Amino acid sequence: MRAVAPHSDAVTTLTTVTSSRSLPGQGIAEAVVVSEPAPGVPAWLIKRTLTVVPEPPPVGPWRNGARRVVAVTVYALPWALVAAAGAYGLLVRIWLLAHLALFGDEAVVGLMGRGILHGHLDAFFWGSNSAGGEAYVVAAVLGRINGGPMGVNGTPAGLALVAAVLTYAVLSNSRANRRVAALGAAMVWVWPYAAIWNSVREVGFRGATLCCGLVLVLCALRVYRRRAGIVTRVMMGLALGAGWWTSVEIVYFAIPSAILIVASWDRLYRSTLSRAGVEPPPEVRRSRWARPWHPFHVVLPVVGAAVGALPWTYANVRSGFASLSLDTRPPRHDDYLVRLSLFFHKVLPTQLGLRAVPGGAWVDGRGVGRTIYVIALVVLGLLLLRVVWGWRMGRKAAPLMAFGVAVVAFPFIYAFFPTSWYWVDGRYGVYLPPLLVLLAVWSLPSAIPPTLPRAVHAIRRPPRRRARVALAIAIVGVAAAAFSTLVVTHESVRMPTHPSAFFAGWSDPNKATRNVVTLMEAHHIRFAYGTYWTAYTLDFLAPNAVTASPTRLDDQRSAALAEEVAHAKSPAWLFFAPGQRAADEAAFANPERGPGNWSEKDFTNFLTGSRIGYRVVHLGLLDAVLPAHRVHLPK
Repeated sequence: MRAVAPHSDAVTTLTTVTSSRSLPGQGIAEAVVVSEPAPGVPAWLIKRTLTVVPEPPPVGPWRNGARRVVAVTVYALPWALVAAAGAYGLLVRIWLLAHLALFGDEAVVGLMGRGILHGHLDAFFWGSNSAGGEAYVVAAVLGRINGGPMGVNGTPAGLALVAAVLTYAVLSNSRANRRVAALGAAMVWVWPYAAIWNSVREVGFRGATLCCGLVLVLCALRVYRRRAGIVTRVMMGLALGAGWWTSVEIVYFAIPSAILIVASWDRLYRSTLSRAGVEPPPEVRRSRWARPWHPFHVVLPVVGAAVGALPWTYANVRSGFASLSLDTRPPRHDDYLVRLSLFFHKVLPTQLGLRAVPGGAWVDGRGVGRTIYVIALVVLGLLLLRVVWGWRMGRKAAPLMAFGVAVVAFPFIYAFFPTSWYWVDGRYGVYLPPLLVLLAVWSLPSAIPPTLPRAVHAIRRPPRRRARVALAIAIVGVAAAAFSTLVVTHESVRMPTHPSAFFAGWSDPNKATRNVVTLMEAHHIRFAYGTYWTAYTLDFLAPNAVTASPTRLDDQRSAALAEEVAHAKSPAWLFFAPGQRAADEAAFANPERGPGNWSEKDFTNFLTGSRIGYRVVHLGLLDAVLPAHRVHLPK
């Protein structure tokens, strides 16, 4: 037999074995020993658990070969599943990028990125006092990789990949098995479909906010594990500051990070150990960085946060801190309890991969979808019970408690944001799945090691068996997540599942919109008024051929474009062509009939009543009405 001491750097003299446990046919598996400390060894090492690993019995060559095959299979299966999930998530995103047309919000971010390349540095999303930062990543992609719609919407897909890698880093730093950590990262990459959908729709900030939040959690976890130096603490501050600049939704990750930092407080740790009659480890007593309330613990993160939030601070000093004022638009569903109810009825099943995006249709019908939702709620309840059970384990279970609190607090924070009533595409809930994955991994059987006061007792189950159970659960979870995404993707956008059909019929999803631009050039239409959704899309697709802007009755994001169109001699007015409503909505994601939500018929009647001549030019999806001279819509 081979005796493996729990701490190889401790020198002790073993005296007696107080208890032991045997496994059938394998001899002693574990024993509790009482140790007599050698000179210089602290007293807290008196009682430890000694794991006795028996020598394997002799077996025949055929049995040895079978064991090797099983071992290689068990080791390789998780990595093969991770590779398959990675390829599947990439293919789904490429298919979506090749089939989804550009719409207004994405075009605005693209225009901001081009402006940044020309020196126009905007802190926030045009026309807003919040949501910034990601446009600078878009600018880098537009300038170096792809300057069109693929570059714009490919940026959040790249950030989603970074988020998956950061998830692996977080799980690896939390002592999770590398294969379990990789499976958790793969699950973030392929699940749910709502997250994949939003990772190819550039709306200006959520991809960057998610990455900043995971960096913040990673740094806080290193602080909790006493592996944080100067770089980690500065990075923690930078992630918090940059996350605050990108979106206030960084609060979803600030909560678990704060719990991890509090759990690392040595004064609290020492008092807990003292009540248990255990002395803290020597490294806790000696380390300069482990002293409670060391000045650098506060100074370095604060300096980093100030640097990361400099664009936010600069913009708010000039605007009188307009970012701190709550924007209650739009007024519908502005009640907190209504938004909280929407979360549990609409958003949560969407983020669990049980509703289609956009639209929210249940997977396999209402009955099947709701049944699976109830089962998922039961599983989620068991995870939260695991958090409650882990509370008694103290500091060792701090990551489990941190992510449990973050998941419980999520719906109440979600309902606080006035604009979160818009649940159709699940954009406001995309931060929840990574938190659920982190909670699930920390809830696995081998995630929490025994606390110091419990180390004197025999472990109930061999650690290797616990690790295998955790790995099996993770494999099943990733497989189920990928299957859920496959089903929801097919129901949402009719993505083919057969390989030959999957790669057939690919074309430019903005072909119809580019045809509008071509016809406008052919008819010498240089300036035009349109809706928010048509105008900025045309601006991005035809930067040197067309200049379009919404009217003052619409949502204007760029004052420069609005002024340029207003000073034109006689700009055109763009409306849905009669009988083209479905095609227009597919090409522009446009819910409005025309500028000011006027239809073409209403506008031409207005011109006739005002005795203003006009002509109509057909541009395929759109009709351009050209008045004889400049007109303004009545309010």
